[in-house]
Amino acid sequence: MNVSLKTTKDCSLPLYQGIALMTANAIVCVFGSLGNLLVCFAIATNPRLRRCSNYLLFSLAVADLIVTLVCEPLLLEMFYNRTFVHECKPSLERLYSILANLSCSASVVHLACISVDRFIAVVFPLHHQIVMKRCGLKIMLIASWAFPISVPILMVVLPPSFPKGFLAIASFAFSYFVVIFSYLLIMVFLLIHKGKRKRLRARAVSVDPSPHMEIRVACTLAIVIGVFTACWVPVMTALFAAGKSLMKRNGALHMWLRTLALSNSAMNFLIYSARIRDFKDSYAAIFRKMCRL
Repeated sequence: MNVSLKTTKDCSLPLYQGIALMTANAIVCVFGSLGNLLVCFAIATNPRLRRCSNYLLFSLAVADLIVTLVCEPLLLEMFYNRTFVHECKPSLERLYSILANLSCSASVVHLACISVDRFIAVVFPLHHQIVMKRCGLKIMLIASWAFPISVPILMVVLPPSFPKGFLAIASFAFSYFVVIFSYLLIMVFLLIHKGKRKRLRARAVSVDPSPHMEIRVACTLAIVIGVFTACWVPVMTALFAAGKSLMKRNGALHMWLRTLALSNSAMNFLIYSARIRDFKDSYAAIFRKMCRL
């Protein structure tokens, strides 16, 4: 009897918590799916957006669609079962766990590749298109999917004694390090470049007084890194800090942190789209066509 009570308790959510979680995740599901589909449609239909860097954004939008179209509905069903039926479905939660690990790895690896792409564009602008068209884009796209897919596969095939949590946090940490390191290199380059411009001005040499492109790239990356950190680091830290979980798995706090992490997939398209004029123009054109229908 105690076991039954414990099982029911572990598979239950308070009504107010369950309804709030379902509402939040439903918003992320609908809003994120529409937004990421809009990004894919804009890149596919607008020739001005068919650049190497934007193909990485297209791939990131596809990765985010896995979250909003697949992971979120599974999570909504889990919340429904725990809130109204008071039961767990191990097979459903196992499927969600595999897809969530895939989406987390895909998002952070895509951001790492995008950061490297932006580093090449800022530091080596004359060679950026050549490098990306020759092999850079293909390598980045393959890595963006091959590496994330290998993580959940390894977590399934490795023996139970293997610390699978370490595998997840190691892949996350490595990709996140690439993101931060690329951004730091960009910032160092911009600071050095700024110093050179000041010295040239002091000698009355004509220089470009408004390096808006470099500053805009740095600011965009800072926003992306900041939002990703705010969404994913809390749940990764709480689950894997000091080699042990700092909160109850599938408890209310875990559910809210999980929701926060997945909501990042509904934010990426906003960040890039808001700061890239071609996207805004393409969205306006799409909406005009829809209004004519």
